[in-house]
Amino acid sequence: MARDTEIDNGSDCTPRSPGEMAPGMPLDDFPPYLLNRIVNRLNTNLTDELKTIGVTLQQYRILAVLVARDERNVGELAVYTVTEQSTLSKMLDRMEEAGLVVREPDPKDRRVVQISITESGQAAYERILPIAMKHYHRALLGLTEEEHETLVDLLHRVLENVRRSPFP
Repeated sequence: MARDTEIDNGSDCTPRSPGEMAPGMPLDDFPPYLLNRIVNRLNTNLTDELKTIGVTLQQYRILAVLVARDERNVGELAVYTVTEQSTLSKMLDRMEEAGLVVREPDPKDRRVVQISITESGQAAYERILPIAMKHYHRALLGLTEEEHETLVDLLHRVLENVRRSPFP
């Protein structure tokens, strides 16, 4: 079902069969629905386990983004962690109080604040990583390396199609 340039605006009024959310599209086969179910299930499973070590899912996301590339501004962190800036700012306040991150003015533009991970933040992330990787590997159980690469490639392409942010 290649749809390189054709965009369906959903204006088809063809009757739907039971279980379909659109004509010819069963809800269970609708990619946004599947992605949402997968992400929600992964988040729920991970959240439950992170509670045992006193870390929230949001804190994990922030630490993971900073481990991948330190010194992000709030706007970048909001995009990469998929978090509203107001919510993120409050979370960063708590993380800074806990010694997990530090905020510093950007030397190139003093109006911008850069967030960096601390040694304590890095240590917390190292405690989280095995838990997160366990859930990641469980989610991909049974996929071949080639299927995994294809999945990642396809997801990057879908992300590019829906991207609105200036950040990758």
